[in-house]
This record gives sequence, structure tokens and C-alpha cells, in this order.
Amino acid sequence: MDISIIIIDLIFILIISIPLYLVLNSSKIDQKQIDSLFAQYSQNNRYRFQLVASHQRKALAMDAQNRGLLFMDFNLKEPYVAFQDLAQVESCAVATANPLGKSNLLKKVEWIFFSKCGTTPDNGVIFHDADKEYIVPVYAYEELKLAEEWQGVINKHL
Repeated sequence: MDISIIIIDLIFILIISIPLYLVLNSSKIDQKQIDSLFAQYSQNNRYRFQLVASHQRKALAMDAQNRGLLFMDFNLKEPYVAFQDLAQVESCAVATANPLGKSNLLKKVEWIFFSKCGTTPDNGVIFHDADKEYIVPVYAYEELKLAEEWQGVINKHL
């Protein structure tokens, strides 16, 4: 009787722990990959990035002293990385794009950086794009709220 209860408890533990481990492991950002991207975008050790925020396989790193920003999205098959020199930036805004005639759907969420000389076409960082294939399900309105929250963090460093 005691052995059967132990076996059943072990089976329950496995049934619960394996999916939990897989979920936690898939949402975790690989620190080695982040460190290699920090080294790649440091521009000969000019920028010393520190992770400011991360959420659902997206990461925001900044160098407050030299005013650099590094955005990383690991939800895509090929990670999306964008660098922005904040020394040339006056402000940041969140922009959205909707499909024609469908105001309740979000197709794209991006940050637009306004430089001190005016905005340029390449001063945007795409935060969410519905046309790209994501590894895990990503919801546009969650991405919009996260982009607005991180915009506040960026504007504090300007």
C-alpha cells in the first residue's frame, strides 16, 4: 500500500514538474547570448550596457553614462537587435500601425526617436510586427503596454 502511494505521488510530481520546467525554461532569456550582444554592440568598449528591463524574451539594456540603448527581441526565429545612440535623441514616442479599416487590430508597434536635428526615417525601433513569425504567441496589446512602459524608462535617460 505504501509503495503504490509513493509511485502515484512520483507520477503526479513528474506530470506537474516537467511542463512547469519547460515553460520556465522557454521564457528565460539566455544570459550568454545577451552578454555576446553586449560585447558586439559595445563599439570597442565605448558602451557598457546594463540590463534595465526584460519581459517575455524581450530585453532593454542601456548605458546611462554614454547614453546608448540596446533593444533585443528573442521571440523571433532570428533575434532582432536594435542599437540607438541616445546622445543624438531629443525624445521618444510609441507609434502604432493598424490595418486599413480595422482600428481594433494592431499590426505594428515601434518606438520613434526624434533627433535633435529632426526625425529621420531610420530612427525607429520595431517593438512588435504582426507580419513576423514569433516562436511563442505574442499579443499586440500587451506589447503596446510594454512599449509604453519602457518608453518612460527611455525618456528618463534622455
